[in-house]
Amino acid sequence: MNTKRTLTRAMAALALSVCGSAGWAEDAPSPSPQATNAAKLAGLVGFVNLSCETLRTDGERFRRAVQSMGVDPADLDRDALMLQARSYLAAYQKDVPGSCARAVELFGQSGRIIPGIVLPR
Repeated sequence: MNTKRTLTRAMAALALSVCGSAGWAEDAPSPSPQATNAAKLAGLVGFVNLSCETLRTDGERFRRAVQSMGVDPADLDRDALMLQARSYLAAYQKDVPGSCARAVELFGQSGRIIPGIVLPR
């Protein structure tokens, strides 16, 4: 009987902790527009390095671009921004040729948004 009571209490405690965690996640602030843009760029950089055979990225140029957005590049490796970057990378992988071409158009040597992040290998 004691074991059953202990198990019931443990399950109740687990349920309360899960409910509390869910409530905390809903209250977490959403990333700033700059942080979201940095996550998009991080996803694209990761995508280019993994999926575009003829392209590579300039890591230093990428870091400076992220810093100019007011985002610490290290923040892209943890928590919500890391998850966002990974989701963008997955989205870019749905159309590899099109996404590689768009990366060059927007971030290549003559890119319209931030030139010089995407370079030929």
